[in-house]
Amino acid sequence: MSLILCNKAEAAPINPKLNCSAAVLIDQNSGRILYGKNSDKKLAMASTTKIITAIVAIEKGDLGEKVCVSKKAVSVSGSTVGLKEGEKITLEELLYGLMLCSGNDAAIAIAEHIGGSADNFVALMNDKALKMGAYNTSFKTPHGLDADMHFTTAEDLAFITAYAMKNETFSRIVSTKEISNGITGKFNRKYANINKFLYRIEDADGVKTGYTGNAGKCLVASIKHPYGRYICVVLNSANRWNDAASLMKYAKENYSFIKIMGRDESLKQLRVYGGDKRYLNAKINDDLYIPVKEDEVNNLKVDAFIPSAMFSPIEEDEIIGNIVVFINDVQIAKYPVYSDKKILRKNFVKPLKN
Repeated sequence: MSLILCNKAEAAPINPKLNCSAAVLIDQNSGRILYGKNSDKKLAMASTTKIITAIVAIEKGDLGEKVCVSKKAVSVSGSTVGLKEGEKITLEELLYGLMLCSGNDAAIAIAEHIGGSADNFVALMNDKALKMGAYNTSFKTPHGLDADMHFTTAEDLAFITAYAMKNETFSRIVSTKEISNGITGKFNRKYANINKFLYRIEDADGVKTGYTGNAGKCLVASIKHPYGRYICVVLNSANRWNDAASLMKYAKENYSFIKIMGRDESLKQLRVYGGDKRYLNAKINDDLYIPVKEDEVNNLKVDAFIPSAMFSPIEEDEIIGNIVVFINDVQIAKYPVYSDKKILRKNFVKPLKN
């Protein structure tokens, strides 16, 4: 395992001055929390809800599918893209209307198409959140209008976004400023992104704004850096653009990236029982980098938690362990370790002869 300093951060960290109820800043690939303010407090999140609406729809739907817009979709309150009852529109276009224009009508149309009903789709949203470890989140609508028991935390929302931004379709949509033609063809409308962060900050590539009377002004923002992305969430902010910019500035000024492992490094060979192959190799798919402050470098520890043996069947690129990073014996990040091959279960039952 190697420790290589990749860029030098400036000294003397100064905490960002924020005007929000809660905020968090994370590094997407490592998942390390770089800064937090009330980051585990349950709060309303308005239309940032649509992040999980979009990723569920992308994973369960087909962009070219035609959606028939219902009366319920066109009658929803709040921001809309102006859908018409009975209009047929592709799922892809609805996703752009959802994420660029924050269309509540698009949210209902998507939910009814994917889930059969808005309530069924909300169940899919909650199931997805639980699978991602967002245990302090509860969804009641696909659009985020104020509702009892509709809440999240800045941390949960950041990790949901980190997952979603790894999806090429999702990241392409939320980074788009204007569009009238998609990969499925010409759209019924032209869409312009209302997320001002995309226009104000260099290397910004998403993600979603939100506002309701209960939630206040919210923003989930993302910017690219040489080793991945920073993702920040601000909830109920008096100035969400400045808050997000301050968090990104804090990350750039106070953290350096260290390479902790290269993708070509040998990890471990595992014995496989009951399979058509006896061994597999553990691997990582990319070079691993971790953001650290200058005074943390000497207290960094990296461990590989990989079993010595496994039972078949095993899929290629199945997660079989983790690389875990500690600072002062406190876990700060975890990266998956994968199998390098597919191993089928061996058939031990000999066929009977007639």
